[in-house]
Amino acid sequence: MKHSVRELLDVVYRYYPRGTDVIEQADIQRYKETEEYVRMVATRRRAATDERWPALLRRIEERFPDSAVMSDSLHLPTGSLDASYSFSFSLPDTANGRTLWFKISFIAPYYIVYGYRSVQFVKQPERFRVVFGGINFFIPRSPRAPELVSDCDDDRLKSVTFDQSCIDFELSADELPYVEWIARDIEATFGCERMPPEVGIVLVPNVAVNPRTLGEARLYDCLFTAGQEWVPPSPSEVRTPGVKVDASKLTGPFVAVLKVLAALYNILWSLMPDTQGAFFGGVTTDGGLRKEEVSRVLAEIRGLMDPPKTPRGIASKRELEAAIRELEALVAGWDGEGEPPAAMVAWASSFLASWLVDSERDASS
Repeated sequence: MKHSVRELLDVVYRYYPRGTDVIEQADIQRYKETEEYVRMVATRRRAATDERWPALLRRIEERFPDSAVMSDSLHLPTGSLDASYSFSFSLPDTANGRTLWFKISFIAPYYIVYGYRSVQFVKQPERFRVVFGGINFFIPRSPRAPELVSDCDDDRLKSVTFDQSCIDFELSADELPYVEWIARDIEATFGCERMPPEVGIVLVPNVAVNPRTLGEARLYDCLFTAGQEWVPPSPSEVRTPGVKVDASKLTGPFVAVLKVLAALYNILWSLMPDTQGAFFGGVTTDGGLRKEEVSRVLAEIRGLMDPPKTPRGIASKRELEAAIRELEALVAGWDGEGEPPAAMVAWASSFLASWLVDSERDASS
């Protein structure tokens, strides 16, 4: 290494203001007005005019015509993003076909190269999904909660196996001949050397670089590019994907909640044909029904009824308004505690039966 960590931090502090975050809009504006940020923008634009960069890419393409070389630095003339040149290199199938990324800093004489590898995890699911009444419900709770799932001893709910992609600085024997040739050209062209991971992952005190807030940025983020997860997550940090649970496996009280919510959101989204796709048909619920949520959605529905629109699956606006008035009366007489009242569940069951039949008829016509 040509520099100590202390010297590298001094380099960072020339281009990134200390003590200024990038969370609120006012913070971002203040950040962009600093001397350090102005210096970084000028450096990026200057780097964009350096003919050594496109010449390097041309030589790599000529040397490896069977590999794809893609520049990720087309934005540099704008002065935005990154402190490095960046390109990807896709190896041919004969060399395992993996894509490698090269970053060459233009504020410090270092470069890095990495790929990705898949890491397998086996964890207890922390959430689940169920389809009910044509709605995807996302429940941020364990599928083994006995008040929600009746068959919570099902082995399929005890664990979930999944893969997560992580940055990998280790190179395979197939990759080394390509990387060694490219590395020699990078070093000869820019007079730099490869930065080892134990240096790159060092945290930078009191500096933010989007999306890293103060204290989260690493040398890699500041000297090359931000946004990557440079350190593989521990199992406790990995977000576990949810599992799908069949509606027939749910408890009676939870089914009652879903019936009311399914009816409510089917009405709401039918009145929003231009934006319905943005919801992906999904509702998040913790398994309880709350009066404030029902009242809020009813208020949205009322606001969408004027001017009148004929929703999908309902024969007339008059029938829809009658259903809404009935629910409003039920909600007004409900104390909002515990399970939804039987009359509200019966209303939802009747509405959904009509809705789903009409929906199927519309789809087949």
